[in-house]
Amino acid sequence: MHNTLMERNATIYLKSWFKDKKRKPLILRGARQVGKSTLVRLFAEELDITLVEINFETLKLKSLNEEINIEDIIEELEYKFQVNINRKTLLFFDEIQQAPLMIQALRYFYEKKPEIPIIAAGSLLEFALENKSFSMPVGRIEYYHLGPMSFFEFLNAIGAAKLLNFLIENPFKLKEYHYVELTNYFKKYLYIGGMPEAILTYINTKDMNKVQKVHQSIVQTYRTDFSKYSTRSQQFKMEELFDVLPRIIGKKFKYTEISTIYQAREIKVLISLLEKSKVIQKCYHTNGISLPLKAYADTSVYKIFFLDVGILNYLNGSSYEEIQDYNEQTFGTKGVIAEQFTAQHLSYLHGGHEPPELFYWLRDKKNENAEVDFVIKYKNKICPLEVKSGKAGKMKSLFQFAQKNNCKLGIRVDLKDRSNEKSDIEVVEHLIDSEKVKIDLLNFHIGQIELLR
Repeated sequence: MHNTLMERNATIYLKSWFKDKKRKPLILRGARQVGKSTLVRLFAEELDITLVEINFETLKLKSLNEEINIEDIIEELEYKFQVNINRKTLLFFDEIQQAPLMIQALRYFYEKKPEIPIIAAGSLLEFALENKSFSMPVGRIEYYHLGPMSFFEFLNAIGAAKLLNFLIENPFKLKEYHYVELTNYFKKYLYIGGMPEAILTYINTKDMNKVQKVHQSIVQTYRTDFSKYSTRSQQFKMEELFDVLPRIIGKKFKYTEISTIYQAREIKVLISLLEKSKVIQKCYHTNGISLPLKAYADTSVYKIFFLDVGILNYLNGSSYEEIQDYNEQTFGTKGVIAEQFTAQHLSYLHGGHEPPELFYWLRDKKNENAEVDFVIKYKNKICPLEVKSGKAGKMKSLFQFAQKNNCKLGIRVDLKDRSNEKSDIEVVEHLIDSEKVKIDLLNFHIGQIELLR
């Protein structure tokens, strides 16, 4: 395993969690193949602590029953793995959704053995967490939401750490050659995406055909999962829906664009299942009157985005050569790839300790249509964000939204080279991956924040 690959922002959170004297068992939530298991393994390796990994897809514990005696569970684990379980042992319950009683048992670990660090994860965990047949340990566990690797994590993984550090430390001093190099890496990321196995395959082979095979394998895994969380009668419909997804990404969702045969309530259920599996995410319309944005969201009006831009490109049949043709004029017009890239980063804008969420603004009236791609919270203020081509992209909708909601700041994401622009440009601040602002996609001169004038 390429250790540098998994140096993820989540590791910082895990270290803080591990040092907390009042820590609770931690559950990692996220789609299949985003790197949950590898993250835990490398975390244990970095801290030099003993890892006991229990995969409930392959291992059944006889001591785990309705009575839930954690002393018996610990005894069986010590016997099976030939270790002494103590504060220097990290218990990792993987695919925990296969053993719902263990989710319930986390409460007793917290109450009776708080010194033992415990992390749990599961690919289809959301379905188990909604199961009403057992008692959830509310208040005795905490969650961390893990998505695909970000562009900054990608840069670090492929050996561009020096460029990344310069970018973070000197965002206003980038030269033209920095911009060219960053743009080349960015186009690679659009095709490869943020799935760790795809990135690792590129690192080891530099072969985009092999990267594509990884995408194919991941998609097949998602399709195979349909049988695990949908009924037999739903599976065929799920396959049909999955095939339609690429052409509705980033658009206002309309049931008639999915099927004219199936009823809306059927499609609604299928969308909900895919959302719980973390394969897709909804981006809700919000009127942007005030914070929090979700308090003013209309859950009946939404767009859909996919888990990962690399997987979406595979589903679209896009070639690596096509992605290479992106430039500042076409960035915001090449389908929804630019929006997908932005969406999957904005989903984790406030860190993995909060559930991923996305919002946009839509005015859908006759002769008065307007839409802002995304609406975010920035410095406790509402901020509209538009994904545009470099020179031709207009921001009429963004200005309308800003005027309506008295916004003083707007964000434009594009591929324009600003390395030669004058220093007196009214750029407010570059959003980079720092303690102050948790956005790691904008403004290594792929984006710019502008004062609204």
